[in-house]
Amino acid sequence: MIGMPEDLQQLRNQLVDGLRESGHVTSERVASAFRTVPRHSFVPGVEPERAYRDEALVIKSDANGVPISSSSQPAIMARMLEQLDVRPGHRVLEVGTGSGYNAALLAHLVGETGAVVSVDIDVDLVEDACARLTECGLSTVTVGCGDGSLGWAECAPYDRVIATVGASDIFPAWVAQLASDGRLVVPLDLRGPQRSIAWQRVGDHLESVSVVRCGFMRLRGALAGPEPIRQISLEPPVFIGMAEPHDMDGDALSAALAQPGAEIPSGVRASIDEVLDGLSLWLALREPAMAWVSTMGAAADRALNLGMYYAVRKPVSLGAAALIGTDSLAALVRLNDQHPVELGALPLGPDGHRLAQRLVDHINDWNSCARPGTAGLRVSAYPYGTDPAAIAESRNTIDKRYNRLVLTWAA
Repeated sequence: MIGMPEDLQQLRNQLVDGLRESGHVTSERVASAFRTVPRHSFVPGVEPERAYRDEALVIKSDANGVPISSSSQPAIMARMLEQLDVRPGHRVLEVGTGSGYNAALLAHLVGETGAVVSVDIDVDLVEDACARLTECGLSTVTVGCGDGSLGWAECAPYDRVIATVGASDIFPAWVAQLASDGRLVVPLDLRGPQRSIAWQRVGDHLESVSVVRCGFMRLRGALAGPEPIRQISLEPPVFIGMAEPHDMDGDALSAALAQPGAEIPSGVRASIDEVLDGLSLWLALREPAMAWVSTMGAAADRALNLGMYYAVRKPVSLGAAALIGTDSLAALVRLNDQHPVELGALPLGPDGHRLAQRLVDHINDWNSCARPGTAGLRVSAYPYGTDPAAIAESRNTIDKRYNRLVLTWAA
């Protein structure tokens, strides 16, 4: 029976070995943190064998059963800690306490001479995390209840700031509370796809140091970004998430799902990872009508019969990238089960064929531009109101409330 200290240590070692083998852990400091901190102590009620698997664990859901907080997947936690580059003695701000496990990892990294401040919007999570951190003897962690988008000014400045929630923007408080030579790591929304971006100051703006693909629950609070998600069908429950608000006829779109046309092939073959890492970001940057169609629960087994090209991590959900119109859409589909798969577009509804052809054109454009993805991606963040003449030119820009993002790829 698992429970003896040596058994638990073996589980931690196995987790770290897997994270090293997959390339998520690259430094001995981060490896040591994962070998030392007992994740099972921060997710009570979860069997230790499961606690040390490389998977996210939901710790809180809203009244409708939608998850709103989790202990994140160790792989992305490790990648982000490597991005953050925490050193002994650092003062670190964490936005999104959750279970408290990541704060405990940070405490190990800063050591006895450093300090960690973690803030969460939910008082129950704060109380539970405080209790678990105390049980683990981690006196260097301060946990506060508040709106994470505002940071925690009373303990600023911080050498490192990390958000463990998906953010719609880089909020001014995070930058203001960051030391001049500090580093900020944020899972940032790029018109739908998220990327964990490590930032450092360069003059009057921020430049990315590294970029990693990720997916996090969204930040909640006064500055939380809009969630352009709409349910268009009750049975099966079908949701459409949009890169930006879009006029749509929900009933007509629901009916369109039952009106598939002939698939349009693109002639392009790609791996699923290339689609998730590159094509989805390309579509989000280039296509105002970019959207995602998903279904949850038992309906996921039927998957709308769209031949959807990827499953998200939870086995109860399945989704497809799509271009959306008022009463029609076109879904990105795979045309076979070979590897790599051939990509195509499935028209749905009266205007579906036009949207499908546009989607196929995007696939071919992405392919002809050498399939840009996260590798080689550089992002600059200029404060809103910066003189346009001072901003590097790029056709890939995203305007946020507080920043203009400029995306470029290394040659």
